[in-house]
Amino acid sequence: MKLKRTIHQVFAIAKTDFLGITRNKTAIFFTLLFPLFFLIIIGFTFGTQGTGETSRIHVGTVNFDGEMIVVNNTDSQNSTIGDDFVQALKDANFTVYEYSTYGDKDTNGTAAYDISRGQIKIAIVIPANFTEALSYQYTDSLGTPIPTKASLDLYTDPSDPTGSLIAQQSVFGFIFGFIDHYQSIVIGQLPESFRDYAKVLADPVTVSTSEADVSGRQLRWIDYMVPGTLGLVLLWSGLNHASVAIADERAKGTFQRMIIAPVSSITVLAGKFVSCLAIVYLSAVIMLATGVLLFQVNLYWNIPAIVLTVFLGALSAIGLGLVISSLAKNVQAADAITHLITVPLQFFIGAFFPLSIMPEPAQIFGEALPFTKLVYAMQGIMTKNLPFEAVIPEILYMTISGLILFTLGIIAYRLSLKRL
Repeated sequence: MKLKRTIHQVFAIAKTDFLGITRNKTAIFFTLLFPLFFLIIIGFTFGTQGTGETSRIHVGTVNFDGEMIVVNNTDSQNSTIGDDFVQALKDANFTVYEYSTYGDKDTNGTAAYDISRGQIKIAIVIPANFTEALSYQYTDSLGTPIPTKASLDLYTDPSDPTGSLIAQQSVFGFIFGFIDHYQSIVIGQLPESFRDYAKVLADPVTVSTSEADVSGRQLRWIDYMVPGTLGLVLLWSGLNHASVAIADERAKGTFQRMIIAPVSSITVLAGKFVSCLAIVYLSAVIMLATGVLLFQVNLYWNIPAIVLTVFLGALSAIGLGLVISSLAKNVQAADAITHLITVPLQFFIGAFFPLSIMPEPAQIFGEALPFTKLVYAMQGIMTKNLPFEAVIPEILYMTISGLILFTLGIIAYRLSLKRL
């Protein structure tokens, strides 16, 4: 009978706490919708695929091909291949801006000026002898063609290294394709007996790239991203809600009334925990449902493993939040501390960027976070369809860290009672 009454009290406190946060628009945004906001923005920015992606890359061209030059003591003016190159860029769906000169950052109407203003990410300068070099018009006194390489100069924006790198790699891919097309035309003009030899000489190594079958199905970047955002759920829903749970009640004066009521302090804590856990699971459901409905993510659904993993991750988040909530003097202080922790941490849990590209100290720090282990486990279970045994190391780590942090949260909660 006593156990039944205690359970009833726990759920009554949890219900009151849960309904309280649903009435608070600011709290709803930060605990439920803020991680969702991140997912939608990043998903639409990087997760969608289509033939129009290169249109986002703004390329400037300075085509000097066609200017009068001297070839073999004879004036030459031919822009055929240079014009074809620019047209091929447009056909490849790049957004192309054409300039008459490269110029400098202070001269309006030049490529350098638009790079400095962010109008284009990369400029390609085509030399005056582009067509002449590629059509073997340079010859010696006997009329034998002199091999002359054509050159392209690429200028990128150093103030945006990420955007410039993407643009540079895309343009390199286009140039390699253009070269392959050019080689096939030139080889086709050789005597038939030399063509096979020339093909091997022009392309001596064949490289094939295939995605390893780690999932059993074709996955996109967004399919890996959605399970990773469950780490954000723990930070912004679990930790954020738990960090103000007691501080908010203390500020309203309701915490004192609950303590003097015929309800044990552990029952109050259990009610807060259930409320926080409900918020975490609700936010997780919203995130996953958005991934399915908005981005049609292709995932595996091992529900028991997902529920258990989220629970263990929530132990750490709620435990850390209880420490903050118990020690903070007021809600404002709890909010400030929480944001100071969650904003940097979201970049170290592997949800956005792989830890492998970060400096070694950052990798060590990220690997020590239980939220990182949750991201690894969720990606393994939901994208690679790994058996539960394969994520046992992550499960054990989250279990131990969750128990430690939640125990610290209980201790901090006990200390907060003594200050009343």
